[in-house]
Amino acid sequence: MAAPVTAVLPHDTGTWLPLHLLLVGALLSAISGATQLLAVTWSSSPAPADGIVAAQRWSVVLGALGVATGREVDLDAVTGAGALLLGIGLVLLGAILLGIRRRSSVDRFHPAIETYVVAVGFGVVGIAMGAAIAAGAAGDWWGRLRAAHLAVNVLGLVGLVVAGTLPYFVATQARVKMSRRARPARVRAGTAVLAGATVLAAGGHLLDRPGIAAAGLLGYAAGLVAVATTLPVPGRRQFRWAGPRLVQLGVGGLWWLAMVVALAVVRLTDATTEGRVLAALAVGGFAQILVASLAYLGPVLRGGGHQRLTAGFATTASWPGLALANVAAVALLVDWRTAAVVAAGLWALDTGWRGVRLLTDHGSVERPR
Repeated sequence: MAAPVTAVLPHDTGTWLPLHLLLVGALLSAISGATQLLAVTWSSSPAPADGIVAAQRWSVVLGALGVATGREVDLDAVTGAGALLLGIGLVLLGAILLGIRRRSSVDRFHPAIETYVVAVGFGVVGIAMGAAIAAGAAGDWWGRLRAAHLAVNVLGLVGLVVAGTLPYFVATQARVKMSRRARPARVRAGTAVLAGATVLAAGGHLLDRPGIAAAGLLGYAAGLVAVATTLPVPGRRQFRWAGPRLVQLGVGGLWWLAMVVALAVVRLTDATTEGRVLAALAVGGFAQILVASLAYLGPVLRGGGHQRLTAGFATTASWPGLALANVAAVALLVDWRTAAVVAAGLWALDTGWRGVRLLTDHGSVERPR
């Protein structure tokens, strides 16, 4: 909710503040919770201790607030403290995930956990880059380091988590069996392609070689296509049951792929539209995938029997939200700021209202007979 609010309110850091609140605050918090939940569930592993989970969660939350506040009020000490807390949060997340994998009794889903750990590694590197930029230690390398920082965080951290989850989670969302193509070796190969492409893109940015950076981005797009081949193909019945959340998941993936290709074009043509493309990627791609995922996970976590589950899915299903999200993404891409803010704000209100309804609906709960 804070990201669209700060997009409207006056502040001194332009699009940086709402984008970081979305990517670092909302998405990284969701990643922290979802990766642990899914890893424990899929691998039939004991849940991690409450204390370390709470420490990890609060490190990310306070770190995101510290970085955003410090940058906005121009206090390097606060920004540095926030970056340190974010780094600690990611290291703790990596340790938790490795512990879950070690204690797991089902190894079929190990590739997803391994992808999460690789993503966490990218995140630690990206946070270190961001701290160096904020502290002014980048010097003449500021522009190069900033571009590499974006590639490592957006493609490496957020992107790898999403890519590692999709082969398993799409089947859950659509209530179908996993694709036979989603073999562990193939999922690991997709992770390797995406990770290697991220390193290539970041290296091209650091060396100020647009051709290398674009090659990495196009390689990343090819990796996304490879990941897509491991997904199950939903039928009419699945789309009728899942409704807008399954459509939103697919549309978010298409935005993700298209904007990565657009970033490669930006690098090759030296265009000045990178900010718009990144904003469209964040909103049209990752934010849509996040909201579509929460539209499924929210009712499941609430529980209460199949009747409450069905009612919960009806509550979170939002065709208006799907339309508003894509209007906002298109408006960001064409630099129609007013339309983007209005559409994103209405989308946030719609999503928040449905979330409140889900939490406050204490309808009848089925009891065991």
